[in-house]
Amino acid sequence: NHGLFKIRPLKNVDSSPISEVIPLANVRRSAHLYPQFGPFAPVEWTSSTVLDRCDTFFVNMFADRHMYRIVV
Repeated sequence: NHGLFKIRPLKNVDSSPISEVIPLANVRRSAHLYPQFGPFAPVEWTSSTVLDRCDTFFVNMFADRHMYRIVV
């Protein structure tokens, strides 16, 4: 158990993503995400496509001490 939080995007009944524009003032900071995959990462995933192709991500709370303090 790595202790990372697992997140996935919300989807409508037709599998389209549920999205919303939020005010910039509501953004606290960026987050480092790891895509969840099996023993090998799919070769068709790139840094440009992984957010659309992967269903589940892990939040890296160990990216820096500030993130660790926010998450823990």
